[in-house]
Amino acid sequence: MALSLSGLFTLLAVLLVGPLYYGGLHHYRKRKGIVTESSSATNNTNDEKREVLDTQAYLFALVGYAIGIGNVWRFPYIIAQNGGGAALVAYIVSAALVACPLFMYEMIMGQHTRLSTIRCYEKVRPRWKGLGIASALMLFVILCYYGMVIAYTLPYITASLQDPLPWIAEGAESFWLNSVLGTVDEQVDGSSISGLGSVQGNLVGALFAFWLIVFMTVGFGREILAKITYITVLVPVGMMVIIVIRTVFLEGAGDGLYFYIGRFEIDKLFNARTWAAACGQALFSMSPGLGTVITYSSYAKPKEDVYRACLIVSLCNVCFSIFAALATFSLVGHMSFNQGVSVEDLATQSGSGLAFITMAEAMQYFGSASNAMSVLFFSTLFLLGLDTAYAMEQTLASYATDFWAERGRPKLPDWKVSLLCCFGSFLVGIIFATRRGNELLEVLDHFIGSIALLLVAFMESLMLNFDFTYQRLEYALAKATYNNIDTPTGRRLGPNWLCKMDFFITVPVFAGALAVYLIVLDMEDGYGDGYKAYPKSVQAWGWVVLALIFVISLTTLHKKDPSNLEAYDMEDIRINDSDKETGRTEEASEPTVQLSQVV
Repeated sequence: MALSLSGLFTLLAVLLVGPLYYGGLHHYRKRKGIVTESSSATNNTNDEKREVLDTQAYLFALVGYAIGIGNVWRFPYIIAQNGGGAALVAYIVSAALVACPLFMYEMIMGQHTRLSTIRCYEKVRPRWKGLGIASALMLFVILCYYGMVIAYTLPYITASLQDPLPWIAEGAESFWLNSVLGTVDEQVDGSSISGLGSVQGNLVGALFAFWLIVFMTVGFGREILAKITYITVLVPVGMMVIIVIRTVFLEGAGDGLYFYIGRFEIDKLFNARTWAAACGQALFSMSPGLGTVITYSSYAKPKEDVYRACLIVSLCNVCFSIFAALATFSLVGHMSFNQGVSVEDLATQSGSGLAFITMAEAMQYFGSASNAMSVLFFSTLFLLGLDTAYAMEQTLASYATDFWAERGRPKLPDWKVSLLCCFGSFLVGIIFATRRGNELLEVLDHFIGSIALLLVAFMESLMLNFDFTYQRLEYALAKATYNNIDTPTGRRLGPNWLCKMDFFITVPVFAGALAVYLIVLDMEDGYGDGYKAYPKSVQAWGWVVLALIFVISLTTLHKKDPSNLEAYDMEDIRINDSDKETGRTEEASEPTVQLSQVV
């Protein structure tokens, strides 16, 4: 096979976007004599020095966290399997009534307590510390297998530099199963795979490269991370726009788009499985319950309008999912046209199969631009995954730092904490680089990324209802935004009737009922993803980890210690004129990590 110049030039363009942007910006500032101010910032809160993120940096971090590879890898499969337009409606409703409200509540809690998640839950009331630890364990498990999903893109990016694309001659499914995963079926060298099978060197190498990139980015401070995040949020969005524009005009694309948004199976709206899948996807995409939103919001400015930030992040996430799926279903429609296979057969491949088999195979239909489009598509997946991994790793590092500090040990440098977290995630992630690692990944994605996430969301809603309370949420938001330019009297939760319905009814009922439904369903029928059933030995891993997370969340519920949250009164935000001036002075002089300064 020959080297593809179009693929090489596309990859170089992707790699050079960041350096060229910052190099040009530095040259411009030098010519204009603009001096870049220091971006280091701390805020003395809760007896510790805590960095404070500028509004733009905070928003970009959360948008990057919410918009991930799951929006492209997982979302189209959920829609295809559950009735097209009906599943899309269920997803939007679930996002509006469950995922986005819980996301906002976590933002308010994080900003109000100025603590990472485990310590935040313990402060709300000590009996919830177990839930915080369970949330941390869930985050770690998801981060380990999520890292492998992102690492899958690296063999495809390197293979995209070969002309012709290697999976065209070999077959996309064969390339995925044999060249990437290292297994075609359960028989290897004439004997059955024992357990998870042997470790695949190519996947270990890709996983190591991924974690090395993550460490080199997050290990040396939030200033560097702010610069990288600015690029890794905007570049993949721009790349996805290019992909969508190119794909929607392909012959047969209309059939795929009709399957996506034109087909509406009304009976699916009355199917609990559709709602469980849609709600699970909404929660997985926004990922409240993992602790990242609370931890990141503890670094937000004390006067940050997190209500406004939540609306922006939520809207960006939902719109990107819907928009990116246009490319997926357009390509599926084009493949259906060329191969004479139904759109449904192609679109209902598993989550990983849709991205790494169906979409990879579709690249051949771009003719002379096949290599360039392949590099563009898989690089987009990689960059989307990086932002989410950054946020998860930073949350994990915060937990490790808190754990170390609680034992009276001297604070470790950030780079050492990041190194330990990245290396630990890499070591555990190796189990997903085995012959059956992808099966284990998809099983854990179901049990942890769906069921456990629903359970934790349900328990978190109980904590909010019984111990944090709706009144404190109102107070925390109003106090934080009081005397801001846009909200001189403080922001209110609204519309009030909808927020109260979300808080007291839809979040706990949806999350709790759907979690129980999925557990009962899997106990009766076992877990299968629509076109294959997983071996019971692999499913057992999912049950064990799910049970462990549930048990840990219950370990501290017996505690009767009162809440450590400060007493409050809504009248506290009605400060006198002299306090107003003091507050304004403090806000104006508060050092923040200015993204506009480091960009």
